[in-house]
Amino acid sequence: MENQELKKRLSRIKNLPTLPIVASNVIKLTQNPDSTAFEIAEAISKDQSLATKVLKTANSAYYGFPRQITTVNYAIVVLGLNNIKNIVLSTSIIQRFSKSDENALFDRNDFWKHSLLCGIISKKISEHIGITNSEEMFMCGLLHDFGKLILDSFFHDEFIMALQLSKEKNITISQAENDIFGFDHSGVGALLLGKWSLPPSLVKAVEFHHSPIESLNAFRTASIVHVADYLCRRIGIGSGGDNIMPVLNKKAFELVDLSSNQIKQMSLQITKEFKKATEFLDEGEEDK
Repeated sequence: MENQELKKRLSRIKNLPTLPIVASNVIKLTQNPDSTAFEIAEAISKDQSLATKVLKTANSAYYGFPRQITTVNYAIVVLGLNNIKNIVLSTSIIQRFSKSDENALFDRNDFWKHSLLCGIISKKISEHIGITNSEEMFMCGLLHDFGKLILDSFFHDEFIMALQLSKEKNITISQAENDIFGFDHSGVGALLLGKWSLPPSLVKAVEFHHSPIESLNAFRTASIVHVADYLCRRIGIGSGGDNIMPVLNKKAFELVDLSSNQIKQMSLQITKEFKKATEFLDEGEEDK
């Protein structure tokens, strides 16, 4: 979904955020099948703050490992590369984008709660339909609304206008963004995450989470995040910036194959899991 106006606007930003060097190196290493746990641990340890956060999160209730994980190398062996990549990427991004001004229309703490819940639900749905790499689906859900952070950070006044328009007209933020900008947060997030060389499946899930039917070869991942986003709003933890229930795509819902009873059971499990997963969000709070 090429949008020239979006590309033009983003190209004018002089200090467009980049993924921290250490995090970028770790992502590249985890994507290389020849990388060793020692090499990845060595790369993480170059940023002591990141290494500390990796250990703290690895020892959190979310992962529930019975013995204390005392070294980064041990964390990689125990949790696996995909989980370590998730911890590095999520803590780096949350830390970078946790701070905000006093904006009642867009509370970043509520935003990250919504995003974390969407990540957890995306992972649960992917496990339900038999996807082996459910950890990547966690990241797809966590970052689905990432573009809102870019709009808030670099087009703040216009983003506030979009939030106000959403509230006044009782329309979704996505609709309001299109009215104000000519594009929405989905395209913004996908474009920047693509520049960071993150997996194409993740980028596509972010780009098409509101319109999975348009995603072609990424329909499954986009559908999972689309349904997860919908369920997030039903559960009511956190906020993506508006309180409007999005229209649920029928084909996407058919793909995830969830009955009403399964949704109820999953919602109870997810609420408990969310409380354990707040370690991810605590990383951003430390530097405030």
